[in-house]
Amino acid sequence: MTENRGRQLLPGQTSRVHVYDVETRSSRLVFESATVLVEAPNVLDDDTLVLNGDGDLWLLRLPAAGSDTVLDESALVAVPMDGVDEINNDHVLDPSGSSIVVSARNGELYRVPLPEGGATEQITDAAAVLPVTRKFYLHGIAPDGSSLAAIVGELSEDGVWTTDVALVDPVTGEPTFVTRDEHHDDGCTISPAGGILLWNTERFTPGTAQLASLWPGHGNPVRLTNDDRVNWFPHLSPDGAHLLYLSYEPGVQGHPADQRVELRLLPGSLVRGARIAVAPETLVALDGGQGTVNVPPWAPDSTWFAYCDYPVGPVGTGDLAR
Repeated sequence: MTENRGRQLLPGQTSRVHVYDVETRSSRLVFESATVLVEAPNVLDDDTLVLNGDGDLWLLRLPAAGSDTVLDESALVAVPMDGVDEINNDHVLDPSGSSIVVSARNGELYRVPLPEGGATEQITDAAAVLPVTRKFYLHGIAPDGSSLAAIVGELSEDGVWTTDVALVDPVTGEPTFVTRDEHHDDGCTISPAGGILLWNTERFTPGTAQLASLWPGHGNPVRLTNDDRVNWFPHLSPDGAHLLYLSYEPGVQGHPADQRVELRLLPGSLVRGARIAVAPETLVALDGGQGTVNVPPWAPDSTWFAYCDYPVGPVGTGDLAR
């Protein structure tokens, strides 16, 4: 593994991967390492996760269901990415399952074949807007693969950094901006049925991120969460039944690592326009944040998802709320 690339573990810290069964409301530890920090699991199939770590892309084949085996870094299989030096933790599987689109540290989006890796295709051209510095951060792909849901960060000549929601053409790399304002936006994805955009934004409560949705043809996003916690990374399950998200404690700025956070669940019907009074359910409280569920972590059948945590010192497998 390449050293000194990407985020690194703190002294005494471990990087862990869990799978969470939604029906039984229970999690299972499947991976733990004290040497490599893995992040942002995607579920390739029933048996395989895709993660980033040390700036590279990795496959992790899960232990059999019911097994108490906990894998370590020796189980990680590298996915070669020719022409891509280093990626961050924003990567999303193509619906076909034959490739993954990754966000590179240089700000561009690239397509990488799966599972074998190899020659990559550069999708975007951030240099096209120089002297403005532009970076793409991918969080979602339309169900038919026709567009990429990304956050476009731009640093102007005046030194002002903005983040906006955009749909990126996967062929030309051209972004069509959905938002273009001063509000901080992040974590943008597309509903599994297509059309509805989901993201976290500070437009409702400056300094405190809340979840929002936007239907096609509607001009204003609808607020989905309304509390004093800092809510990030909405992930609707493929069947549309569950809305999973990451929730920080009140007052946290941005989406930092090494925080006490919760994975919470809301009915997916809220995304489809239902107006019901419902309190979010805390599934797991954990030490994490950045890297825990930055990108879609659901299994295709919506019965389970994967997540990462980063405890320091000996702990259990997660503090379940139920």
